[in-house]
Amino acid sequence: MLNAKTAPETVDEKLNRLRFELKLYFQEQLPLLFPEIHEEVSYMVAGGKFLRGALTLFSADIAGCDKARALPIALAVELMHASSLVYDDISDYAESRRGQPSFWKKYGLDEAVIVPHVVMATAISLIGQYGGSEAVIASMSAWRGTAIGQLWDLRAAKKSMRVAASYREVISKKTGEVFGAACILPLYAAGRRDLVDVFKNYGVTLGAAYQVIDDMSDLSRGVKDSGSALLLLEESQGDYLRYGFHLLNQLVTELFQLSGSLPVECGLLAAEILRTFAEEAGGEVREHVYRVLGGFARSPRAPY
Repeated sequence: MLNAKTAPETVDEKLNRLRFELKLYFQEQLPLLFPEIHEEVSYMVAGGKFLRGALTLFSADIAGCDKARALPIALAVELMHASSLVYDDISDYAESRRGQPSFWKKYGLDEAVIVPHVVMATAISLIGQYGGSEAVIASMSAWRGTAIGQLWDLRAAKKSMRVAASYREVISKKTGEVFGAACILPLYAAGRRDLVDVFKNYGVTLGAAYQVIDDMSDLSRGVKDSGSALLLLEESQGDYLRYGFHLLNQLVTELFQLSGSLPVECGLLAAEILRTFAEEAGGEVREHVYRVLGGFARSPRAPY
């Protein structure tokens, strides 16, 4: 009896598989990487969607990067992101994240300042070991950009300090830089420097689009504790939905123009990730994102 032909993997299936693989890799590696603070680091990453790390694995696959190199780099990207969230919660005085007490509320400010240093040092070591010195430089450039973006966000939240940057500039730094790093770090391991610029722009634009969705969602629920959300409210002169939808249209257009220089699955992946964020936002924000992405079929089957 002949076996039924296996259908090609869809983009959403691939994304979910990569997230699952990365989650298993985390469970295996965290006790080895952090024997002294395994519990604390596990708490830092608990509840994460692993989308940034999955982006790393996705671009690694396109670039032909060996999985043995790609997985540690993806883990490092998620560790960088988790560290940034600990500091974000301290600066925002946020007492909860992902449905549980934020790291500083559970472990105290002293540990919340020190533990991310240990985590970041480990992440940089992994990037250097598996991606090389150029990947380390790129990751630190992204970390610097993210920190500058968060500083702008903090100043905007205080309202008493003027931010000499536009809303788009803030979100491209605050959120886009890590997405950009997630996309390009495995390229160095694969020797595909020719793809770095377009993948960097793709990642930064995708991250900025996500932040627009997140800020509109916050404002629609009356949540105004984020500097970027307050900047969106200010630039839009109060009409944040119309202004945000306009900017989101612009970002998605740019995103799919960039995807034209990349394999077809990159555009499909971007659409799938934005749909994931839109589902979390719900309401009018979700409906608009679906309209924007309406020209792109949901996860058509594509060869890999």
